[in-house]
Amino acid sequence: MRFVSVFWKTTIENVRDWKVLVMTLTFAPFFVALMHFYFEEATVTYRVVVVNHDVGPGGAALIAQLGDLRSAEGGTILRVREEGDLAAAQERLRDRAADLVVEIPENFTGALAAYAAGGDDDRAVIRSYGDPADLNSLLAMAFSDYLAYAYAARVTGDEGPLRVEAVDIGTAPSQDDFARYVPGLLALALMMLMFTAAASIIKEKDKGTLVRLRLSNMTTREWLGAVSLTQCIIGLVAVGITLLTAMAFDYRPAGSLPAAAVVCLVSSAAIMGVSLIVAATLRTVFDLMTIGSFPFFVLMFFSGGMFPIPDVRLFAVGGRAINVNDILPTTHSITAFDRILTSGGGLGDVWFELGAIVLLTLGCFAIGSWMFVRRHMRA
Repeated sequence: MRFVSVFWKTTIENVRDWKVLVMTLTFAPFFVALMHFYFEEATVTYRVVVVNHDVGPGGAALIAQLGDLRSAEGGTILRVREEGDLAAAQERLRDRAADLVVEIPENFTGALAAYAAGGDDDRAVIRSYGDPADLNSLLAMAFSDYLAYAYAARVTGDEGPLRVEAVDIGTAPSQDDFARYVPGLLALALMMLMFTAAASIIKEKDKGTLVRLRLSNMTTREWLGAVSLTQCIIGLVAVGITLLTAMAFDYRPAGSLPAAAVVCLVSSAAIMGVSLIVAATLRTVFDLMTIGSFPFFVLMFFSGGMFPIPDVRLFAVGGRAINVNDILPTTHSITAFDRILTSGGGLGDVWFELGAIVLLTLGCFAIGSWMFVRRHMRA
């Protein structure tokens, strides 16, 4: 009965504090809409400047082939611009006005024709100038080199002794750039629980109601269980709204929604554990909105949902590498959402991630409970 009373009390308090609740429920859906419009308007293209010294038609044909490269959605991949002076083209590369500079030699057409006729003494050398520190430059170079080899093979009729085939072993349907961000945005919806969960705990101490709860003989386990149930429900609603927002922008999940709901509930409990640690170190809700923003941004940026995080290996478990960012439960939440909603998997495909989230949840609750009792619940 005490559990139900505290659960109902915490739920009403979260509804009354509607500003924080609305922010929690709408933060991730807002980013879903923002990412959709960004990727809808901004097609990923690579800027290539070509310096064509070729005296024959081969250089112009290669330039046309570079410009004709299209993505699966029909968008232009390489935006090609011709430049007469190599120094000027390289200056554009240094100024980041171009991702790649391609120099076609004078003997390009003649060398291909001679090779097709049986001679191979005169080789054409296509030079690509790029920045190894720029990912766009490396990707543009890969596309350019591939098209140059394909053009040469077609003109000379010689594909060479090696044939390379790409075989897709994934089970997921083709996803656009927007869809790849949805699992991370679902995890972002869960991260926002840190504010409602920590606020629910801190307010009990800040307003003095924690003393009355203790006088009612309520145990710490009952109190935290009731608060956690409220936050799990809020987390399920937040993720549901975020997913519905993504589906409104033509996102189609490939896997089981009930399996994703299980991941959501387990991850919500993990965020509750993190929130308990945060709440144990703070005294007021004002502290939460200022100092508490730091752990939120740690979860947001180092879980791998916003941008790729380099792997820093700590150890291995059963042949599976455990990296530094794996100590964050949201890292495994993003992986689980991706395998279910993008790759079409089920709970059996994310057993490792679910196990990791459960272990981290237990660890966070153990640490957070010890810290909170030690600091706020001693007589």
